[in-house]
Amino acid sequence: MKKIVENIKARRAKKKNINITQQNLEESRDEILTKGKKFKYPFQHAKHRIVISTIAIIIVALATFIGIGWYQLYKAQNTGEVMYRFTKVLGLPVAEVDGRKVLYSDYLMLYRSSITSIERQQGKLDENDETTANMKAFYKRQALNNAETYSYVLDELDKLKLTVSASEIDEVIDSHKSIDGEKRSDEAFEGIVRDNLGLSMSEYRRMIMMSLAKRKLSIETDEAAKKAVNEVEEALAANKNDFAKAANALKNNDLVSYEPVGNAVEVSNLDNGRAEVAMKLKNKGDVSERFVSKNGDGYYYVRLVAKDKNKVSYETISIRFSKVDNDIQKLRDEGKIIEKIELETEKSNEESASESPEAKEEE
Repeated sequence: MKKIVENIKARRAKKKNINITQQNLEESRDEILTKGKKFKYPFQHAKHRIVISTIAIIIVALATFIGIGWYQLYKAQNTGEVMYRFTKVLGLPVAEVDGRKVLYSDYLMLYRSSITSIERQQGKLDENDETTANMKAFYKRQALNNAETYSYVLDELDKLKLTVSASEIDEVIDSHKSIDGEKRSDEAFEGIVRDNLGLSMSEYRRMIMMSLAKRKLSIETDEAAKKAVNEVEEALAANKNDFAKAANALKNNDLVSYEPVGNAVEVSNLDNGRAEVAMKLKNKGDVSERFVSKNGDGYYYVRLVAKDKNKVSYETISIRFSKVDNDIQKLRDEGKIIEKIELETEKSNEESASESPEAKEEE
């Protein structure tokens, strides 16, 4: 009996020890978790501060980058390669034409191609030379005017649901590849475009596309030119295809121009396709059908004067397209062309005007 009682006491003691151990474990666990929080929460706060600091640094860096880019483009008017690529990626505007965005990249593409072509012919330009500064100012104004015109043209063409197709661009490029009767390979032609204009083929295609767009819009909408075509054809019929007499009869029409016979030229002559058309005429005195010049500036007629195997001479009557240019000038006069940069020539003109005796008297 005594032994049984001792066994019962032993079991109870063992059970009590087990309970104590479990309680201790729970207490130890709570203690560990409490101590762990001292490390956990400070780390969370530090991590939160790191995230906020990182975002702040990114925002400041981005704002600085944008600020520098804005200054380089719109104040310093940097025309370098880096800024050109920057404008292409972001699609930044250089002007607005009646609410239409004019791409800064188009302006720089047109300007840079002109300067590259000049440097190709004359060598590196002297940046400190006054003549160079004046020339650059001229080409900047020309490039900006053209970029504004092309922006207007593309928008108007879109309203008419007309486009310039890839095949139309390819046709022009194919004609450009043929020089002196020899057709250049794609690789050779790309090298010519890059070396002479500083353009990639995609940029060159865009330039051609914009030129063709203006040409197509003029053909579609220039009613004054179409009216002048009828008058020219009536004058030619009345004067038995005598270009000089026909042009004289239309001397009051400022869209019509006459160019007398010049020296014989090769078919590849850069005359907007006139030599090429004249060479296809069979007999002396033959007059071509009306055609549009390759640069899209108007309609042309040529009369064959003489030709041999390699050269041709001709006289010309041309009818200038005017509607697009008149539309742009009207928008400019109405203040609907807003430029986001001020070119140096215009700054100089304003400064000269403010310093003139008349301006001082007004003050």
